[in-house]
Amino acid sequence: MSIRAYRVVQIVTAKPNSFNLYQDTKLVNFLDTEYGFYESMTEGTGLTEVPVEALERAVAEVEMDDEVKEALKKDIAVARAKGEEYVQYYCY
Repeated sequence: MSIRAYRVVQIVTAKPNSFNLYQDTKLVNFLDTEYGFYESMTEGTGLTEVPVEALERAVAEVEMDDEVKEALKKDIAVARAKGEEYVQYYCY
């Protein structure tokens, strides 16, 4: 068995962004403290995965702007529709 490496051609992100790491500090602190947000981020690329469960808890428990809350709800809905347990974020 082997693992092949493929050149990445494009990373496509949804617009607008879901949240801002510098402005939405309560949310990011919650995700980092409870779920290791920064630990799971790949060094140098800014890719990380957040459990849908974490986003659901954040929406229910963390004080945040309505726009951020709606963006997270959309992220949750997209993941649930695809049967995925994680949402991948590209932070740059």
